[in-house]
Amino acid sequence: MSGQKRGNSNAEGEFLWLVSLSDLMILLFVFFVVMVSISYKKIRKSDFESFAASLRHEQAPKSPLDQVESQVKKLVQDRALEKEVSVAQTDDAVLIAINEQVLFPSAEYRLNGNGTALLQQLATILETVPEPYRVGIEGHTDDVPVHTSSIQDNWALAAMRAHSVLRALGLSPSVLRRTILMSYGEMQPVAPNRAPSGEAINENRSKNRRVTLRIF
Repeated sequence: MSGQKRGNSNAEGEFLWLVSLSDLMILLFVFFVVMVSISYKKIRKSDFESFAASLRHEQAPKSPLDQVESQVKKLVQDRALEKEVSVAQTDDAVLIAINEQVLFPSAEYRLNGNGTALLQQLATILETVPEPYRVGIEGHTDDVPVHTSSIQDNWALAAMRAHSVLRALGLSPSVLRRTILMSYGEMQPVAPNRAPSGEAINENRSKNRRVTLRIF
């Protein structure tokens, strides 16, 4: 009998450490809950939303629009054209706005050398855009009237510039049949051409003279 009692006593003693470990885990859990409750008051709702959005962005596979945006932004950075070329993505499109000075002399529709080289690099990216995505080439001007022997008005200038860009891109037939030319003239400025007093804002006019590539 005494041997059996000693055996039971030893067996019980072997598991005493588990009781201490469980107590420690409970204390750690309580400490963690207290710390979280204290820090929670300092965390804004927007922080949680931003964190959740970043997780969704990392987990979601890149769409063709995401890939185009990423490639064009890298090209713009490599060529140090951040001030002249803007790249943005909306819910259903990627917009690449190229300022006039990169592509054309003032009031001209014939491309300069730097503009042609940039468009040829952009064409390589556009060729990767799969169906059913389309490519829009949009011509925009400021509000200064244009009239020469070959250009009747801003609508014509914007249209001819869009056409020059299309020709320089040299797109393959598979992409070309999904390409649309659009002329907006002065009707879609990104900034007011004039102040409320009527005075011209030259900086804004410069921004409005552009060609936009829309992948949608």
